[in-house]
Amino acid sequence: MAGAVIEAVLDSGSGATMISKSLAAKLGMTNLEPRRINGLGGKAEVGLVRNVEVVLAGQTHVLPFAIVADLGAISAAFGRPIDMMLGADVLAGGCVALDFATRRFAFEKAGSFAPGPDWTSLVLGHGTKKELFVLASIAGLDPVALMLDFGSSSALMLSAAYTDAHSLLAGKITSTAALGGIEGVHIVKTFTADKVGLGALQVASVPALAHDRWTSESTVGNIGMPLLGQFDIVLDISQGRLWLRPIPVKARLPMLKDRSGLGLAASSTELTVVHVAAGGPAARSGWAAGDRIAAVKGLAIDTSYTRGTLWQWRYGPAGEKVALTLTDGTTRTLKLGDYY
Repeated sequence: MAGAVIEAVLDSGSGATMISKSLAAKLGMTNLEPRRINGLGGKAEVGLVRNVEVVLAGQTHVLPFAIVADLGAISAAFGRPIDMMLGADVLAGGCVALDFATRRFAFEKAGSFAPGPDWTSLVLGHGTKKELFVLASIAGLDPVALMLDFGSSSALMLSAAYTDAHSLLAGKITSTAALGGIEGVHIVKTFTADKVGLGALQVASVPALAHDRWTSESTVGNIGMPLLGQFDIVLDISQGRLWLRPIPVKARLPMLKDRSGLGLAASSTELTVVHVAAGGPAARSGWAAGDRIAAVKGLAIDTSYTRGTLWQWRYGPAGEKVALTLTDGTTRTLKLGDYY
């Protein structure tokens, strides 16, 4: 992009490619047109830049426009700076294959994929705001439209209106979580969905969020990468198809069920507590928003935190005790547990 090599996130949940304000400034993108767009849970003030050239896997895409936005909340959620989110406008130019066993992806010509009998085909729909969606069944209910969102680190998100209408939280233990997007940070409810059906494929015990500010008019929620990562994936927007193939358990992405009760924003030197989940282990242990963690299990927080396996400590087994060193030098032990 503009001669710069950039690490980007594939974000099928966004109709347009997004660029961070810092990267736009670095690339000299100064003539921005002000816009106000919808995030998942509200409006965000952004800029629009015209005629952006992006090269992905050797293929050049000239985008009519891209969005320049504050990606700070998204970066904090990922635990490292995110400068670019490749939207459906780029992905629509070819056929994308994600292989989780080898942690690789391929970007080939549209229409190039010939699926075998072990692949399940799902029809891609297009919402009023160009969002991609598939039909999925929640807890055995009739299929509904869920946004296909490679850029989401949440396995499943549903609008609170949908969960309330179908009493999906009735009798369940729920809690809270901090959700970051281009519109900022919003507190949502957490629960576990009994099962999610994608065609003939079923995934049980899916960590889920109930979002009370869901803005999409065409969908009632979204499916994120942790849920999609239970399968090999091929996406061909031009053909209107998503193909899924089951993979061995060891090759699957972790379903990311938090057992700490801490909502964290990561920097290159520390983790800052931005939210303490209601009724979670951290709340019972007296943690508070603003607490800062300098080391986990004796390992200092640095730029490698989210690139290795240390970040997974929050998703360990119930009962595990984790030593957390604060920036003031004190160490606290947090016992992980299921709280929703």
